[in-house]
Amino acid sequence: MTVFLLTKLVAYEALWGGCAALYFSSPHQRSAASPMSKPVSLTLFVGAILLSGVLLSTQLNVWATCFAIITIVMMNFVLVTLVSAHEKRRLMVITYGAVLAFLLAFVVGLVGAVGGHYVA
Repeated sequence: MTVFLLTKLVAYEALWGGCAALYFSSPHQRSAASPMSKPVSLTLFVGAILLSGVLLSTQLNVWATCFAIITIVMMNFVLVTLVSAHEKRRLMVITYGAVLAFLLAFVVGLVGAVGGHYVA
């Protein structure tokens, strides 16, 4: 069960980091005066999607992995936009998202463990 939780945690945190990097490269972002470099942020975003796809595909089938990634990316873009509207410091925006991704991985892992998905 611990391996499944850690795998989901790393996958969700990677997606959060990729989405945050893509948001911080926008000229319309509100968290810093200068945006990140676009090629760097796109590389981080695509790398995060690929890493999450590989990690989640060890536990889920292909369609569930795609659906999970799309859903989490949409949630992260909404979250980073809402949090950065209230918090101007870039580090705090990243911290809030990281805590939420941790809680999401923990709750999903517990539900999976209680539901019997992790029977060895």
